[in-house]
Amino acid sequence: MLWPARLAGPLDGAPLDAVADAILIGLVLPVLVAIDRRILKQSSVRILIVVLLAWKATLAAAVVQDGWCLRFTSPTPLFVNQERVPHAWDVRADWRSDVPRCSAIMTRGYPTIDRFPVWFYNLPPANWLEPAKENERPPFVTVAVDVHGYLQSGGAGTFRVRVGQDVAMTATIDGAAIDAGALASGVSLPAGTHEIALSGTMKGERWALVPEWEGEEVWQSAAATMAVPSAIDRALRPWARWITPLLAGALLLLGAAGLFKRVGDRTVVITSIATSAIAAATVGRGIVMRAMPLALAVAAFLRIPRRLQNVFGIQLLIGLPFFVLIAARGFEEIGRTTWYTSGDDWWLFQRFAYRIYLEGYWLEGGEPSFWFQPFYRWIAGALHMMFGDQSVGELFWDGACAWSGAVFAFHVTRVVAGFRSGVAAAILTLLMMTIGPGWYLLGRGLSELTSAGLIYGAALWTLRGRSSRKYTLIAGVCLAIAFFTRLNNLMFAIAVAAFCLPISVQAGDWLRWRSWWPKVSKPALAGIIAAIAGSILLFSLRTYYYTGSVNALSGTQASARSVWQPTDAGETTAENVIGSLLMVLTMNDPARIDPRSFPILIGLAAALLGLAGVKRLRELPLNVSILCVAGIAGAFVARGSAYPGRFSIHLIPVTVALTICAVRLVLPRPRQTPHRP
Repeated sequence: MLWPARLAGPLDGAPLDAVADAILIGLVLPVLVAIDRRILKQSSVRILIVVLLAWKATLAAAVVQDGWCLRFTSPTPLFVNQERVPHAWDVRADWRSDVPRCSAIMTRGYPTIDRFPVWFYNLPPANWLEPAKENERPPFVTVAVDVHGYLQSGGAGTFRVRVGQDVAMTATIDGAAIDAGALASGVSLPAGTHEIALSGTMKGERWALVPEWEGEEVWQSAAATMAVPSAIDRALRPWARWITPLLAGALLLLGAAGLFKRVGDRTVVITSIATSAIAAATVGRGIVMRAMPLALAVAAFLRIPRRLQNVFGIQLLIGLPFFVLIAARGFEEIGRTTWYTSGDDWWLFQRFAYRIYLEGYWLEGGEPSFWFQPFYRWIAGALHMMFGDQSVGELFWDGACAWSGAVFAFHVTRVVAGFRSGVAAAILTLLMMTIGPGWYLLGRGLSELTSAGLIYGAALWTLRGRSSRKYTLIAGVCLAIAFFTRLNNLMFAIAVAAFCLPISVQAGDWLRWRSWWPKVSKPALAGIIAAIAGSILLFSLRTYYYTGSVNALSGTQASARSVWQPTDAGETTAENVIGSLLMVLTMNDPARIDPRSFPILIGLAAALLGLAGVKRLRELPLNVSILCVAGIAGAFVARGSAYPGRFSIHLIPVTVALTICAVRLVLPRPRQTPHRP
């Protein structure tokens, strides 16, 4: 699905810069497969996959690439390598070349500045430690633009180029010069194939560049290609462009049909569709959108078949509507270049991603030693390669990481307190992420959500790994990446080893190691230890390669952010430690009482009391309690700054789970029949 088709159109593959592509390929397809991997085992789906693969291979051999070569030239050098011909995030262009012939492939008109593939204006200056200056970005710069391609039509017509007020454009058509006035009013061309070359400059911010044939964009009314089409190409092109969207659409429909067939319950299907519609209707509605997870509480009052009272069922009842909410939030971003605020972490991660993927510094990653958290820059670059200049892919990714935490909260709560309590835990987890101070972090392009999502996923895989080494391997990979993504989550990642125990082992029994040690999955424990140790070793080797130091933390912010030192404001070490702890627990910086943080406070208190053996609370799961305590351990080592809620996001799922479990254990009412872990 991601392989770019030679013929442009709906569902034509990367970059996913159209609404249908971004939503259906970038979000719906991964969600369908994540909910039910059995979709990929359907014979009809496998046949369609093979046919789609063969069809795209046929197009690659038989037809030329749709679109025109779009090349930008900056009057001043850009970024570290002093390049003047920048790359766009377009896998169809020659993105591996140091000096690309095409910055991007133009397969649609650009009516406004944010529709142009000019993400590279996030790159200046060449010194990455300096923020960008006003005169390095629109509207204070002038960039040269060249477009080259071929136009083919079966009949005579008029070719014109609609440009913005700040765009000056001339052309040559079949070698004949065309001035700006004639190009804007229209040039009559006979039937056949014509070589088009546009050249001009863009300044200010009133940009537009829309080539038209007979009053419509050339890609809708004629064939606009990178090279002269062959006879086979001309024979295929009139009808072949519809085959890719038909095959891709059929693949999506079969997957969705297979999913709902497996559900086999009308109530669940109707509820999922209805709440998804509500989520879609909240687009652009501010606080209503943020409070939307409250509508998902209806799932707790339905009569759900026991076979659906599991992760599969919860992904339909809560997961699908939540991802619709994520899509609604990102709808306006699709197909638009993201302009980053200069000088912050978000901006720097993107610049590092450009250096990795488009300049080829795969191991260096932008820094010899990682002053900024390491791995998210590789993730951001991969998302840009899929979604292009826009950042909606990062929103989808962050949504998936938030959902990983919600699934964790649901599963452990369901085991301890029953299905409805698990539903409440999943909803409260999502609600704290949407109405809490960390709402803006979704799609922001930082490392906290990614690391947390991977760790919670690793915990669930470790539980499954107690009976399968395959899942232990997956958990180990997730933990290694989670550590690389956010170094100060190391203790949090190590605590996942506790999930080599079943959830039924109680927190109050942690000192009675002879009772629970036989229940530990030794292969899973060995796999988790090997993954953590291996990731630290690999990180140390890379640091040594670039710095000569064997200290894995060499060059990082470890010393600068340490809480065990006086602050510039004159705070003592004790005040610094307490301030760091309260910042995490209250989700605010500086710390203040916030009702939205109460589940974190209650959950941590419940974990500590459970480990202390307090009556009833001692029945809380040992592994979940250990994970919670490990999650707060980082606050005693280093203190983050800026971005309210950023350093608390990883605690939300585990503390919510403990809060709901504690309430169910303490309240004098019969519990639901617990599920087996």
